[in-house]
Amino acid sequence: MSDMMENKLNAEELDTVSGGAYQAYDRPELEVISITPYWVRVTSSSLNCRYTPNGPIIKTYEHGHKLKVDGITGDGQWYRLLVNDPRGGTIYGFIFKEYTERI
Repeated sequence: MSDMMENKLNAEELDTVSGGAYQAYDRPELEVISITPYWVRVTSSSLNCRYTPNGPIIKTYEHGHKLKVDGITGDGQWYRLLVNDPRGGTIYGFIFKEYTERI
């Protein structure tokens, strides 16, 4: 099994992601690579968490909010995280990586 499949991406590799290993059930074209979970902080005034990249908004986080991410899209632009769905249950949501910093 490759290092990427075993969640062994280092910080440099994480910044150069260009392919995916997991496909979301509701968007087969969306490739997501599972990563070793870590914490990020929102750096913009607010950050929308979405059902899919550029999709409908689940919730909005304010500046400084800490979030635990466990995946990144194949293009390296969106983090995946578990969130409580306002409709019920826990689901994967996506936040735009550019507006976060690793902590």
